[in-house]
Amino acid sequence: MANRVLTWNCLSSNGNKYHIGATYYMEADYIPVAVRIVAEIAPNIEDAEFEIYDDGVSIFVDRAPKYRHTRTGMIESDGAITTVVLAKDESNEINEDDFTEDLVIEEGSFVSCNCVKDGGGRNFTVHLELESLEQ
Repeated sequence: MANRVLTWNCLSSNGNKYHIGATYYMEADYIPVAVRIVAEIAPNIEDAEFEIYDDGVSIFVDRAPKYRHTRTGMIESDGAITTVVLAKDESNEINEDDFTEDLVIEEGSFVSCNCVKDGGGRNFTVHLELESLEQ
């Protein structure tokens, strides 16, 4: 089984979260290797953010700030931040280390991508490079 690259195109955006392309069916087990984002027009207002889901669950680690609740002592956050980012004024980004630890995208899964915010950029392409677990 060969490695696989999933591709999504977001040719225009209004800054709202929406689905930007195909939902892919996984015919084998894969691990994510890298995410590449390219913009024809770089985000110029703020960072652009994208989310990739495996059966509706983010493949990225939660980067939300954590704090210890003063009354309960529990570690909490104000919400999840699980997007991959294309920084303001940048036209491309490669991300290889923000995946959920030990993530396997299993055979039979559906993988999709959303544009969470475009940051003023336009014409994005998002690539998810996957490595097959089958030899």
